Order: sequence, then C-alpha cells, then structure tokens
Amino acid sequence: MEYDVYVKISSADVHKLGYILEVEDNLVNLRKHQDGVLRMLVTADLKDELLKLLDSLKEELNFEVLSCEVNSGSA
Repeated sequence: MEYDVYVKISSADVHKLGYILEVEDNLVNLRKHQDGVLRMLVTADLKDELLKLLDSLKEELNFEVLSCEVNSGSA
C-alpha cells in the first residue's frame, strides 16, 4: 500500500526539501508541485518516518502538511 502526502509549500522550498529528502535513501518519491501543493508518494511502512521527518523540518522550511491519504493507484 502507498500513501499520497500533500504539502502546501512554495516552489523555492520544494527545491530545498528535495535536496534534504534525497539524503534519506528510498524514503519518498516527489511527484508533482501544482498550485502551491506538493504531492509525495510514500510506502505504508515508511509513512510514519516521513511524517516525523517533515515535522522536524518545519523550523527550517515554510510548509504545511495538508493531508495523508491512501494512494488510489495513480502515478
């Protein structure tokens, strides 16, 4: 099972977040940034780890986790 995590974030901060998340090997897949919302794809077994990591980054980057939903099978 996979989850979509939606984050409200500026395009400049998406770039920074991408570099930070690359350090965590195979943790998350950044999918699409549209209308100020970034969609990330994460496996069920790594979902809690990703959410903890995102929470720890809130002081470094300006973003808000909007939701975490079961992926409907879309890419």
